[in-house]
Amino acid sequence: MIRPEDIRVVAWDFDGVLNRNVQDGVFAWSRGFAEDLGLSLDSFSSFLFQGRFQKAMVGEACLKELVTEWAAVNGAVGREGEILDYWFTSDALPDADVLAMVAQLRQRGIANVMATNNEIHRTAFIESDMGFDRHMDRIFAAGRMRVAKPDTDYFRHQEQELGMPGAHMLLVDDMAENVEAARSIGWQAFHFTEGAHDDLVAALGL
Repeated sequence: MIRPEDIRVVAWDFDGVLNRNVQDGVFAWSRGFAEDLGLSLDSFSSFLFQGRFQKAMVGEACLKELVTEWAAVNGAVGREGEILDYWFTSDALPDADVLAMVAQLRQRGIANVMATNNEIHRTAFIESDMGFDRHMDRIFAAGRMRVAKPDTDYFRHQEQELGMPGAHMLLVDDMAENVEAARSIGWQAFHFTEGAHDDLVAALGL
């Protein structure tokens, strides 16, 4: 049960919440990757998402270097910038309905922060190129914090940075394990699934 009267900070997940780029578990960038770039999605995904990206996500590897490494052995030498630009721009699909909620909350004096598991390069794109620095009071990203959800230290870090106890924090996230982790340390949390906009509006008392 969400207690709107106790909420002082809403921590928004990015992919699948603030950004409407995930449908049935599939990211927008991957749908046209092979056709638009003429490169193998299977090869790229297998190389990157079986451990390497997870290291980049917490600052233990560099995404640009990983994409450069893959490109060098897959007929795409020198195209790493193009690949990352395609990825980031194809996945840039802000959810206007969610941002409307953010605006209403800000009018009520409630702080809004981003709580994302993105690595540093895409975080910078989200922050500056997509302009989320204008919507969020703070952006907390796994790559900068060097810890990722659902590790409870991820949430503890935000409490410490904001000087806010968990009881006054609300996480809105599309991953059940992240919601459960936040709740386990006293946060309020809302599991945001596809089409849950109206339920979230009601839960926030908007």
